[in-house]
Amino acid sequence: MSLENAKANLKEFGKELNLEGLTFDENHTCILGIDNTFSLHLTYEPNSDRLYLYSPILDGLPKDDKAKLKLYEALLEGSMLGGQMAGGGIGVAVKEELILMHCVLEMSPGADSASLRRFAPLFVECVEKWRERAKDIVEGRDDATSDARTSELPKPGDQFMKI
Repeated sequence: MSLENAKANLKEFGKELNLEGLTFDENHTCILGIDNTFSLHLTYEPNSDRLYLYSPILDGLPKDDKAKLKLYEALLEGSMLGGQMAGGGIGVAVKEELILMHCVLEMSPGADSASLRRFAPLFVECVEKWRERAKDIVEGRDDATSDARTSELPKPGDQFMKI
């Protein structure tokens, strides 16, 4: 039943994007390209009845330890209680040099079939802003401008916008 909720959510999301026929692959994953800039991964986990949304924030970690520390500090501060991460968090795969932002939607019986459609725009907006902020930090441009941009990140409960 929960997989059916996840499929219904994906179908509704596809309608919103005018992408009829979105489906999960054999691993219960669907990957969408966002403006040819980054990918949005949607994975249904049958053991937990959850739909995971995740996207890369940065490919390749900074080589400079000061920049890496500043990046980690900004990401940790922004992910505190999900405050600037659409209620989700951030993960770092050091060996793969990959940073992912993630969120979870419950797909248990009775889950709303429109929850993904309503939530995804907020998540994508946060990913875009964090990608900009991470790039600024890595390139040494992290200043008051990027801090102000991060403070404008949407938070759970903010208005949703279409992607």
